[in-house]
Amino acid sequence: MEIKEKIIEIIQSLNEDFDPAEEADIIEDGILDSFDIVNFIIEADEAFGVKIGVEEIVPENFSNVESIKKLIERLKNNWLWFYLRKISLF
Repeated sequence: MEIKEKIIEIIQSLNEDFDPAEEADIIEDGILDSFDIVNFIIEADEAFGVKIGVEEIVPENFSNVESIKKLIERLKNNWLWFYLRKISLF
């Protein structure tokens, strides 16, 4: 499953009324509240193997599916770079 599809699946598990075809702002339009964001972060950690730190929990990173996807991709790439550096490949 692609990152985008998994993000949509997680959001829909938290709010069954979420329609990814709409151009809604996930935070501003109340699709996910603060408790849902915490649950999303826990599920994203399990699904993608990323740790979303407190400093990343800002509206810009959770405004829509694409912004969440970019956050997860960035965190996955940072982890890979850190791991490769740790085992001295860079």
